Amino acid sequence: MLSITRCTGKDETFSALIAALDEELDERYGAQMEFFGPHNKSDDVEHAVVVSFDGAPAGCGCFKPFSTDSVEMKRIFVHKAFRGQRLARAVMTELEAWAKEVGYAFAVLETGILQPEAIRLYEAAGYERIPNYPPYVGVKESVCFRKSF
Repeated sequence: MLSITRCTGKDETFSALIAALDEELDERYGAQMEFFGPHNKSDDVEHAVVVSFDGAPAGCGCFKPFSTDSVEMKRIFVHKAFRGQRLARAVMTELEAWAKEVGYAFAVLETGILQPEAIRLYEAAGYERIPNYPPYVGVKESVCFRKSF
């Protein structure tokens, strides 16, 4: 059974999932994380979600204000053991609904070229590629997206 809990970046379960995400990103990107790491801080976010599957923490995500009418989706992650069950899509749907509830009109996000599964997820969810926004301008490992709600 799937359940989604809204929380903040200080939630212990969210923090544990973020630690697993960071380990995976370190494996994929290595030294490049010196650049990406500082842009991935999420302990201060007010809008985070944790998805559980059969009671076990399985995935997470969050958003931060990006402009007066937009948010930046961050830290979308599903633990390897739970992939292939559309949990990341459930996280995205919940975050998008929450952002809309609090008055935002669209979302942007950045992912890396070494995460083709993330790129497929965002494209399938209706996100369109856009030019890289700061601080990712000129970063060849980054791909940026946008979606209106």
